[in-house]
Amino acid sequence: MITNKNFMRKDSSQYKIIIRDFVLEELNVKGYHKFTLDTIAQGTAISKKTIYKIFTDKEEIVRSLLTEKLNNAFNGLILLLQEKSPMIQKIYKLSEIIEKYIFLFNEESLANLKKEFPNLWKEIVLFRKQKVIPLFYFLLNHAKKHNLIADYSNELIIKLFSSSLDISIDKNFLTHNKYSQQAVFRNLFDILVNGLLTKKGKKLLAINKRMKNENN
Repeated sequence: MITNKNFMRKDSSQYKIIIRDFVLEELNVKGYHKFTLDTIAQGTAISKKTIYKIFTDKEEIVRSLLTEKLNNAFNGLILLLQEKSPMIQKIYKLSEIIEKYIFLFNEESLANLKKEFPNLWKEIVLFRKQKVIPLFYFLLNHAKKHNLIADYSNELIIKLFSSSLDISIDKNFLTHNKYSQQAVFRNLFDILVNGLLTKKGKKLLAINKRMKNENN
């Protein structure tokens, strides 16, 4: 919980950051339907009156948060594609982007968003379809062109990865097996990528891992 002693007087932009940071943590732990403005006020020590001056309702808070995160993910993908680095490194940097914004890419989170905020769900799905997914396709096609991954359907590959993300946020699975969300995702990513990689891709991956270990 954020207490009053952590800040004195702040402008609306500072309050907005505090509110969105708190809501992001709440979403990761409890989902979209289990937080209220009362919860936000209590957790941030910001009055509901002040919250209403910044956001009109819960949906606007979530929209502000998800729109920013989705744009950050999109910009991260653009920068990744522009990097002059080996393709095999880009594949693993892609995993870091997905891991960072995991709640934007897994189907369970989107299904929960649809139940609570259907209009916002439409906006997020449209943004993913028009801007984010085409970048995934470009990256996959580029990897296929360099004979790094096998020529499976892009739609099937993305669907498979999306399903694996649901496992990595499954609280029952995480608790029962005493895994962190990050550990599960990274293991699943390794399993899936090694299944997709060609002989050439696996060779380059081994070289890349060895160089990374030497640098560490």
